[in-house]
Amino acid sequence: MFSWVTNMSDANILKKKLTITFSIIIFLIVCSGVLGWLLTQQIEKSDKIINVVHRLKESELQLRGEEKNLLIRGYSQERYLRWQKAKEGFHLSVGELIGLKALTDSEINELNANHTELSNIYNRFFDEIRAAALSQNEIAKYDEQFKNTGRKTLATIDNILSREQATSSSTDIQADVLIVIFLIVFVATVGFLIVNVLKHL
Repeated sequence: MFSWVTNMSDANILKKKLTITFSIIIFLIVCSGVLGWLLTQQIEKSDKIINVVHRLKESELQLRGEEKNLLIRGYSQERYLRWQKAKEGFHLSVGELIGLKALTDSEINELNANHTELSNIYNRFFDEIRAAALSQNEIAKYDEQFKNTGRKTLATIDNILSREQATSSSTDIQADVLIVIFLIVFVATVGFLIVNVLKHL
């Protein structure tokens, strides 16, 4: 009789331990799924932002290339249209980054101010170059203005890129840490389950 009661008590203890262990395992699976999904979303967002920032940088470099073409080869409608296209690409990329909430207010203001300045310089340059041939000194002056504005814009873009790459690396580390923690806890829980089952056999 005492043996039967002891066996019933052991069976109840084992049942409770199994229930708790399986509950922990299910909880871990749900938590890891949710955290994994959140980290995946963050990684995808960071990758998208980095791609857009690269496009932004390409547009800025293309603008600089078209400025050089005009300075060296003189005005043509085709070169002007290529500059306009690069400018539109730049603004589209900035708009995308704003939509992704990837820019601070100061960065938005900085990029907009630089490109307002660039557009003003460029419009003056176009008016002058279409009206008459510019001297070497005038061309050099415009070249310096374009270069300074372009450098300021590229510095801002490089800062955004560095920050996003750091965020992406941090998210990757968080994902690795999460996987390691999940594995350790999962293995410990399964080990606890196996030990308790073996004890009651």
